[in-house]
Amino acid sequence: MIGIELPTLNTNDSSYTLVEWLVPDGGSIEGEEPLAVVETSKASEEIESSGPGILHVLVGGGQECRPGQTIAYLFESAEERDSYRASAATPAAASAPPGAGPSITNAARALADRHGVSEAELRGLGRTVVRTADVEALVRRAASAPASPGRQLSKRQRTVGAVVTESMRTVPAAAAYAKVDVGQAEELARRLSERTGSFVSLPVLLIKVVARRHAAHPLMFAALTDDGAVRESERAHVGVTMDAGRGLYTPVVHDAAELSGDRIADLLTGFRSKAFRGTFQAAELAGANIMVAPHTTEGMVLATPIVFPGQTCVVSVGAVDDQVLLDAQGTPRTHRFVHLGLVYDHRVVNGRDAMALLKDVKEELEAPAALG
Repeated sequence: MIGIELPTLNTNDSSYTLVEWLVPDGGSIEGEEPLAVVETSKASEEIESSGPGILHVLVGGGQECRPGQTIAYLFESAEERDSYRASAATPAAASAPPGAGPSITNAARALADRHGVSEAELRGLGRTVVRTADVEALVRRAASAPASPGRQLSKRQRTVGAVVTESMRTVPAAAAYAKVDVGQAEELARRLSERTGSFVSLPVLLIKVVARRHAAHPLMFAALTDDGAVRESERAHVGVTMDAGRGLYTPVVHDAAELSGDRIADLLTGFRSKAFRGTFQAAELAGANIMVAPHTTEGMVLATPIVFPGQTCVVSVGAVDDQVLLDAQGTPRTHRFVHLGLVYDHRVVNGRDAMALLKDVKEELEAPAALG
C-alpha cells in the first residue's frame, strides 16, 4: 500500500479543492498517469500517480484538502485493497448506515427545539454525539452573526488580498511617472499585426521593451533576500497582471527578451482565454522577476499598482490620450500619449535608477524601430 500525498501547489493557500478524480475509485492504474484535478486559489493542477496499482480514494471530489494530506492509497492488487477495506471497517462504522445522523441527547434536542436550531445544523457540527454545550455554541454563534451577512469573497480574491497586505506591510514603495508619445509604437504594432496575423498591442511592445532593459538595469529584475542581500536574475521573466472577470492573475512571459513581438502577442491571447476560464497551470503563473500592469481601459490616465513580494519593480501603463500640440511651424497636430509608471522597492532601487529605466523605456517606445 502506497499513500498518495497532496504536494504543496501554492504557498499562499492552506487548503485546496479536489475538483475531480480522473480515475474511478477502485480503478486500475498502469503507471505514471494523471489521477486527480486539484484547484488552488490561482490555478488547476493534475496530481499524478507514482506508479501502477489499484486506486483507493480517501477524499472525494468537491472536498477540501490540505498540503501533505493523504488523499488516496495505491494497492498492488484488488485483493489487497479488499483486505484493507475489511480491516478498516470498525463495528461502529458498520452499524451506522451511510448518511446516518449524530446521536442527540434529550437535553440537547429540547434546547435545539426551543431556539429553532434545525436538524441540518446539528448534522453540520460533524459530531458523533451532540450535547447541550454544542447547541449553546450554535445559538451564541447565530446571535453574534450580523443580521444581513455581507458578500463572501472568493478564495482567489482572499489570496489576492493576502498578497496585497504583505506588499503594503513589507515593501516601502516609491513611484515615478513619464509621459510617452506612442504614435510610432502604435503604428509599428499595427504593421506587425498585419504582417504576422497576431494581435500585437502596445502592452506587447512594452513587455518586449522592459525585458530588453534587463542587462542595463539588473536591480529592477532582482529580489531582496531575508539577509539583506540582492539576488539578481539571469533572464527577464515578465509577469502581466490580467483580470477577465474571474479574479486577478499574473501569468508570466518567460525569457521575454528572446521572444518576437508576435510570439508575445500569441502568449497574451492565450493567457486572456485562460484568465476568462480560470484554467491556468501553476507553471504559467510562476517565476516572474518584474511585472507589467496594463490599465488601458479608456479614460484611465494613471495607475499605481503594488510591488509583488519577491520582486522590486512593477511597470504600469494607462490608456492612450489624444492631445493637440503645435509643431515647430506652429501647426496643430494630434499626438498619442500614455502615462508610464514605475513603482519600486526603495530598499533596492533609488530614484535615480528608477528615472533611468523610465527614460530608456520612453525613448525606445517613442522610436521603436528596433522592435520591428
